[in-house]
Amino acid sequence: MKQISKAVILIVDDKPANLFALEHLLAGKDRVILQAADGKSALKIALTKNINLIILDVQMPDMDGFEVAQILQSNNKTKEIPIIFATAERTEHQFMMQGFGEGAIDYLFKPLDPEVVKAKVNVHLKMQLQRRELIDKNISLQKSELLINNSADIIGIIDTATFKIEEINLAFHSIVGYTLEETRGVAITFFLSNEDRVLFSDMARQTKDRLSFDTRIYCKNRSIKWLEWKVVVKNRKWFVNARDITEIKEVERIRNYLATVVKQSNDAIYIHNNEGQIISWNEGAEKIYGYTESEALKMKIWNIIPHHMQVEIEEIVHKILQGEKIELFETKRITKHGRLVDVLLSAAVISDPGSNQQSIAITERDITQQKIADGQISQLNKDLENNVAELKNMNKELESFSYSVSHDLRAPLRAVNAYSKIFEEDYTAILDDDAKKLLAKINYNAQRMGTLIDDLLAFSKLGRKEVQRSLVNTKEIVEAILSEINLASPYKAVIRVNELPTVYADSSLIRQVWVNLLSNAIKYSDKKESPEVEVGATETEHETTYYVKDNGAGFDMKYADKLFGVFQRLHANSEFEGTGIGLAIVQRIITRHGGRIWADAKVNEGATFYFTLPKMEG
Repeated sequence: MKQISKAVILIVDDKPANLFALEHLLAGKDRVILQAADGKSALKIALTKNINLIILDVQMPDMDGFEVAQILQSNNKTKEIPIIFATAERTEHQFMMQGFGEGAIDYLFKPLDPEVVKAKVNVHLKMQLQRRELIDKNISLQKSELLINNSADIIGIIDTATFKIEEINLAFHSIVGYTLEETRGVAITFFLSNEDRVLFSDMARQTKDRLSFDTRIYCKNRSIKWLEWKVVVKNRKWFVNARDITEIKEVERIRNYLATVVKQSNDAIYIHNNEGQIISWNEGAEKIYGYTESEALKMKIWNIIPHHMQVEIEEIVHKILQGEKIELFETKRITKHGRLVDVLLSAAVISDPGSNQQSIAITERDITQQKIADGQISQLNKDLENNVAELKNMNKELESFSYSVSHDLRAPLRAVNAYSKIFEEDYTAILDDDAKKLLAKINYNAQRMGTLIDDLLAFSKLGRKEVQRSLVNTKEIVEAILSEINLASPYKAVIRVNELPTVYADSSLIRQVWVNLLSNAIKYSDKKESPEVEVGATETEHETTYYVKDNGAGFDMKYADKLFGVFQRLHANSEFEGTGIGLAIVQRIITRHGGRIWADAKVNEGATFYFTLPKMEG
């Protein structure tokens, strides 16, 4: 059973009575309460423990709550920990504004109202835990996706009724030559011969939950390869692992051909008498064991048998001399250079009627590499089954979590908005300007949290949305988006749209890419005296590169690796609003289309974002 970790709350107050009261109020079986009586102790605990929420007294000797919060916000390990400030004065509006500036998410006023304290802590703690869980699940999902896409074997999902390819990894492109876009939605039987199509149909009619078979497949260059299929059947779907065994099949073909035409000429074939003296030695034996014929004829068979196996071989020799025939007996041999090899042994006695003497003819194949390959195949199959099961569980967990986010996490936000509106409507007349600003700040942050939830859900759904390609007029989309942005919030930037080639892509997903990139360019250049944005493209034989260039705030290129990460922002929210998810969405969309995205920038000199999309072949 999965162990549920407890939420950790750090209470910081220089008065023991306040620490005792808060711990008593917030304690629970699913929580761990930590205490600190001063700022230095609080920082030490926050840096060494995994804290989920901090309740921080504003007024403390030596180091006040604002100083503690500032240090916490400047450290990568602690900057994401939500802070609730506790203050004794409800009229300290300047302190409250300073607290929000230092990263506070809420305030508690002394004397504390137990119900208000519990409600606020419960809401903020739940939001923090769910946020961290979402980040962990996203990271886990990305790792699984990387593992599958970096597998040398083909991994995918096939519908058993239509044989259509629903999902397939990059190995299909490496092995067969077709792009993922060319295969998605196409029946796997399209790539097979008529004979193997019949085999697929026969397999689909079986009631087994695991299947194993070999087929040939036509590559894009019309060459033929052999695939070994391992299939797990579940919910009318085939979760498949297909391994390229073309080389193995070729070895088998050659081996069978040699067995028919030249009768084991590539195997080690040698004869020894009943005393073990070698009297015949072929080229196959020389290749496997390294001894020339002249060297071998001076040896006995014990020279190629490991010392610890000699008693066993003596018993086998005795059985052969008694007339027993040995076929495909697996054993080991040692070469001239001391290497231990696995061999398959076949042996029979040869009698010379003239001399009434007996000799033993032995045939041995070197199967060392085959055994290694068999072991690797077995392990890869086990890994596939584990990966498929794990991926399915992750998808279920992600869907469940998305549902939780869209319902459970929105409920407290709706409550905050509702109570804020009631408060605003009922008490506006008696509020001063500072109080009204604080109320507006609460409304703004609640709305921002709602936007963050929407963006996270959109990001998580991207991985499951099927890419449906069609011919897209890029310039029309860009011009339409610019009109919509200007209508919603008129911009002052001068925007130049150059020629933009059409592209074969999912129109709704590519539209989202342009919305995010154009909105960013306008936003980050808006503070310039003469903001400018340029949109254009260049083409090669196989792909089109689009770009969006602005002369705005730019960024330091040493932080470029953070650009496309979830929640990674290079500018403070006070400078430019945002959730840190937009570019992560853009990257995922471009990657799913088989393209690349990158950026080039200088601080205060602007930024240029580039992305490529492959051209439709033919």
